Amino acid sequence: MSDQKYLNKFERARQAQTLSRRSMLRALGVGSGLGMLNGLGLPLFSGLPKALAQAGMSEQSAPQRLILFYTPNGTKKELWRPSHEPGAIQNLGPILNALEPFKEKICLFDGVDLKAALEGPGGPHQRGMASLFSGAVITEGDFVGGDGRKAGWGGGITLDQLIAQHIGNETPFRSLELGVRVIENMPRGRISYAGANMPLPPVSDPLQVYTRLFSGASEPDALIQRRLRRRQSVLDTVLGDFRKLEQKLDSRDRAKLQQHAQSLRELERRLAISNGQGGVCDTPTAPMLSDVMSEDSFGAVARQQIDLMVSALSCGQTNVASLQCSTAVNACRFSFLEPRVSHEGHSLSHAGDSNQGMQPDWERNLTWYAEQFAYLLAKLDSIPEGDGTLLDNTAVLWGNEISRGNTHDLTDIPFVLAGSAGGKLRSGQYLRYPGIAHNQLLLSLIQAFGIEMSEFGASHLNNGTLSELLV
Repeated sequence: MSDQKYLNKFERARQAQTLSRRSMLRALGVGSGLGMLNGLGLPLFSGLPKALAQAGMSEQSAPQRLILFYTPNGTKKELWRPSHEPGAIQNLGPILNALEPFKEKICLFDGVDLKAALEGPGGPHQRGMASLFSGAVITEGDFVGGDGRKAGWGGGITLDQLIAQHIGNETPFRSLELGVRVIENMPRGRISYAGANMPLPPVSDPLQVYTRLFSGASEPDALIQRRLRRRQSVLDTVLGDFRKLEQKLDSRDRAKLQQHAQSLRELERRLAISNGQGGVCDTPTAPMLSDVMSEDSFGAVARQQIDLMVSALSCGQTNVASLQCSTAVNACRFSFLEPRVSHEGHSLSHAGDSNQGMQPDWERNLTWYAEQFAYLLAKLDSIPEGDGTLLDNTAVLWGNEISRGNTHDLTDIPFVLAGSAGGKLRSGQYLRYPGIAHNQLLLSLIQAFGIEMSEFGASHLNNGTLSELLV
């Protein structure tokens, strides 16, 4: 393509009143078949109208991502919270010691209540699960809880599905719902909802997840190599055209173009890595477990699901995922720990504080959950992306359906938030909000993803966002 023809195409794109990302790439001659360039940002030259910026042409190519992480039956707040007053995180409670390497990349929330779960029918586990990530009140229904009370499904869309509607359309899978030994198809066994009375069941078999995500990984090597070479060829063409265009620009716009060329070279590096040189998008090996629903497999399944989830995010299969560790009943013994835990988790969590025969084992369970969360963060943080890591571009929210098992309390829920969603959230904080509805936390995350909403979940419980959290 001659310089003049290239500039004419660029000028037509510049004059467009409304441009989609794909049409802009097409105007520059790089649009066809470029899934890898979907997130490519173009430099905003001084002559370009605001329409380009509004079309998503930012210089930051890394997408934002969201992960929801659920563990059942609350915690022991006296062993969870830091020993210091709110502010920058200086230390962590003993249960959360595994998160020490990430204390500058997490936020701890004290005093946040599941106020929506204080309303509606059913028992506390049913109501807590239904409202945890939706902020909505549970519906009426005929599902019988452990205390004999009846309730229906959750009353609204959950955070992951709402955000997936906005950032999930450019990936093969809008969202992933993964589970570890999720055995109940009822309200106390679901954390994700596409809408009121629309629960999304998690997949508890890592092999099913692997097959769904990476079945294409069995393509012949020659086909994979041809596709990689085709993508590399397109990038070479774009860089060549940029060098030609550079001669036509003033110094200010030339500097912007050079900066953008750096991001293209980063894509080149990633193509090389995916072309057999190790690293960013490594397809995992197929999981092989004989009984994924057994107590003995619980720990191994959790690790395999985390590995698959991180691979899916880093390989661009999805931008939104959730991991549900069991259900609110959690009738599972941590028999994979040494020494073996002989009581199932639900009973341990509901034992009295003075029960010296069970409380130590419950603390071991809680510590293990924190270790799995730390493992997830370490996997995300090990993958470089842009100026940071995959963790930096992700928001990872860890929540429970109740605060403490032996009180069934729905106030002071132990929320942990990791990552900054691409610099939109302030990390390294211990924040205390006595008595606020968790709807404010959920709404803050929604706005961090650029979604303009003034309320989420039960409208009467919305009272703005958390200013200390949002950048």
